[in-house]
Amino acid sequence: MFRKDFRPLIANCKALSCHLGLCLFLLLISPFSMAALAHEIRPAVDDLSLSNAAGGDAETGTSSRLHISIDLNAELFLAGLDASLVRDTDDAPQGADYDALRQLPAAELAAEFTRKWPEFKQSLTGLAGTAADGDFRPLDFQLETITVEDNPAITLPRNSRLAISAMLDPADKSVRFGWAASLGPLVVRQQDPAKTPETLYTGYLEPGAITPPILTSGTTAQPALTVALDYIKIGFVHIVPKGLDHILFVLGLFFYAARWRPLLGQVTLFTLAHTATLMLASTGYIEVSPEIIEPLIAASIIYIAFENLRSTRLGGGRLAVIFGFGLLHGLGFASVLGDIGLASNQFMLSLISFNIGVELGQLA
Repeated sequence: MFRKDFRPLIANCKALSCHLGLCLFLLLISPFSMAALAHEIRPAVDDLSLSNAAGGDAETGTSSRLHISIDLNAELFLAGLDASLVRDTDDAPQGADYDALRQLPAAELAAEFTRKWPEFKQSLTGLAGTAADGDFRPLDFQLETITVEDNPAITLPRNSRLAISAMLDPADKSVRFGWAASLGPLVVRQQDPAKTPETLYTGYLEPGAITPPILTSGTTAQPALTVALDYIKIGFVHIVPKGLDHILFVLGLFFYAARWRPLLGQVTLFTLAHTATLMLASTGYIEVSPEIIEPLIAASIIYIAFENLRSTRLGGGRLAVIFGFGLLHGLGFASVLGDIGLASNQFMLSLISFNIGVELGQLA
């Protein structure tokens, strides 16, 4: 009789215990999402341009120079990490070396990289050819400068910028660039103020891949479908497996109510909000430092976890909070996209594709 009368109550208590346990787990793990940001591996960004200061071309018989600016995490290379295999530096045997390098002053890190430049140079692949799809010869890159961020926030990866260059022959019509798989993925963007954005190349390279031939003159823009797929993948990978903070927030929404109707309402508001700020920040209307945004995102996870513990009804107040936090997470997405950059020749397409990738990552 006792079991029959109190069975619903016992079931509710078990469900409540499970709910509380999940929310407490979210509270415990959320502070680690901030620490994970400093150890997250992001694609490097390579800006490629030509210098014709001497009027170099095949007709005059003078040479031009290929200039490449690379924004990268120099500590990854110096620590000997394989960025194609490791998602988080804490998971690598060289994690302690990476953390020690992060503590170095900017000048010391730059000096250490300069010392190891010959080794880094062996990881680069640069080719030049006399035709768009003809025979290619290797390029000899020279290190011009390295600039390391000074006094970085310990919770964020530190950026270093390399300036390298190589001489081109007068007859060279196209170039190709890539690097070793161990250096991770690479975003390559062609820069030329004399050309319209629609004619410039922008591409996302998997670890170890190399660009198609990029014409020194003429059109080398990627097809729209290729650009869309590239940025969908970038957005997806930012969530799975790299976006621990965003995953925890979505889990917080799920733990509150696993039923599809309240969950759909919360996720829809969150999506609308982060899409709005992603668009505004990517187009330059809003600019907030990641050093401000990332701690607030971590705080949003903790708040949602506490809210799950004390609230039992999906009211307007919670929906307003979710919308506000969605605006915050959109700025976080924008900071990542700002690091990588949007395809100048397909700006809206790459922006929308990145957002689609983010949504697919959240659904996964």
